This record gives sequence, C-alpha cells and structure tokens, in this order.
Amino acid sequence: MTQVQDGTETTRQDGSEPTLIQLDHICISFDGGKSRAVDDVSLSIARGTFVSLVGESGSGKTSLLKTINGLVIPFSGSVRIDGQRIPPASQDDDNAEFRRGIGYVIQDVGLFPHMSVGENIAITPRLLRWPEARIADRVKSLLGMVGLPEDYATRAPRMLSGGQKQRVGVARALAAEPGIVLMDEPFGALDPLTRDTLGRAYRDLHDRFGLTTIMVTHDMQEAALLSDRIVVMQAGHIICDDTPRALLTQAPKPEVSELLNLPRRQAERIHAMMEPEADPR
Repeated sequence: MTQVQDGTETTRQDGSEPTLIQLDHICISFDGGKSRAVDDVSLSIARGTFVSLVGESGSGKTSLLKTINGLVIPFSGSVRIDGQRIPPASQDDDNAEFRRGIGYVIQDVGLFPHMSVGENIAITPRLLRWPEARIADRVKSLLGMVGLPEDYATRAPRMLSGGQKQRVGVARALAAEPGIVLMDEPFGALDPLTRDTLGRAYRDLHDRFGLTTIMVTHDMQEAALLSDRIVVMQAGHIICDDTPRALLTQAPKPEVSELLNLPRRQAERIHAMMEPEADPR
C-alpha cells in the first residue's frame, strides 16, 4: 500500500497508482471539541480514483470532503495533497491559492447571476491570470465537453434549466485544469433522467482527463454506478470502504447492507413489473 512519509509520496509495490490525497486521524468539531462531526478518520485516495462518500445526513461526509480543499480545518489530524500539507486557516492567501487548484461542484451550483455563463466558467482562470485568448478557448472547449452549445457562453444563468446550470457548474470546476474535483451532492436536485445523463457524462470526463474525484451522495445506486470505490460513513466514522462490486456481494455490516438493499429491491420490483402476467387458467 502507498504511504506518505515526511511529505514524500511512494508508489505501490503492485504497480497501481500512488496516493494523491492522504487524510490522517482527522477530527472535526464545530463546538470547540465537545462533540465531533468527524472522529479520527484516516483515508488514502489513489490518483485517478473516483470515490463516493455515502452516509446519512450528519454522518460527517461533507465535513470530511471540505477538509480536502481547506474549507474546513480539522482541530486535529492532517491532510496532504501530493505529499504537501494543506496550509493552516491563518494563511488565507496560501489557502485560497491552494483551493484554486481543486475543482469544486455543489448541489445548488452557485453561479453568479450578474455574470454570463462564460464569465462564470472563467472565474478561476482569471484569478490565476491566464491570458484572455486562452480563457476564451477554454470556455469554448468546456461548453462542448459538458454538452452545451458554444453560444451559451453569453447567456445569463437565469435563462438555463437546472440541468444546464449544473453542467456549467461542472465546466467551472474543470476550468483551471485541476487534477482533483470535489463534488457535494452535485446531481441531487435534478430529475432522474438528467441526473443519470449528467452523472455518466461526468464519469466520461473523469476518465478522459485522469481526474481524481471525490463525490458526496446520499444515493447508493448513483455511487455504485459511478464510483471505483465507496466509503460509507456513520456518526463521524468510516464503517465500510470497498469497491461497489465487493459491497454489493458481501456487505459486512447490517447498516451497509440496508443501504445497498434499497437499489436492489427497487430493481427487483421493476423487473417483476416487466414479467408477463400469469395465465389465470
């Protein structure tokens, strides 16, 4: 297994990808340590992996996600990206600069209403002082990647549907060519068809660009279909961490089995509806 020692990344002996994100003994509290939203969690994520954090509301998955880009600073433990520790919260400039190298997609998208679609996508490249010609090419390219026409760059966000806004949110997250993308319930507010279409489209982008993606979701079916690995959280702890296939075939804990059984039961009910009715004779 990959280890990070003294800030140096080591590769796995089996030839698989090395660790890119390393969380060690993370504890997060929002009341000065009286209670813990995340309690002594350690997690290693290999470069190029798509990981889903799954669990009930309040399980700590969003708090854990936000430690990776410095939006939440743990009161103990450490986070390293590519062997480098995330800057402390007191170093605001360093922390902001660090976050610009990580794409972030949230459920409500958060597009700026006074900016055009193209201007929203271009925010981080402009902060990084990219040349305007490069920014224009990047916006045009990203619109195509997320399945939107080029002329949408001049539209206002209010003119877009929910699915289109979320496509713009994905484009904005990818604008500065990050290696890591964090997603917090990115498709949760969409209708099922749009959610499935956009989820598969993002997975294609993940594979095409060799991204490392961490997605928070309540939907175990979505996690199973999109992810390489599922991390199940409960009450601030990781209770299970495995591949979708392994969890579906041999979930080790009852609470994990229950999460997995829901999509299985739904599929069985749909299959039963499609069976021919028995001849009453």
